[in-house]
Amino acid sequence: MKFGWGYGGQMLYIVPALGLTVVMTSDDASPSARTGYRDGLHDLLGEIIGVVGDA
Repeated sequence: MKFGWGYGGQMLYIVPALGLTVVMTSDDASPSARTGYRDGLHDLLGEIIGVVGDA
């Protein structure tokens, strides 16, 4: 998996093994690393991968 991360929690995830690309937008007034929700975004991706991987 590869990912890019922009200001405010703008996330781009690429999962080549599943042919999956996920883009998430977030709140630009509250940077994700400082407020701690970046890990929540990663967890959400984990849930998405679980659903796609099971399909």
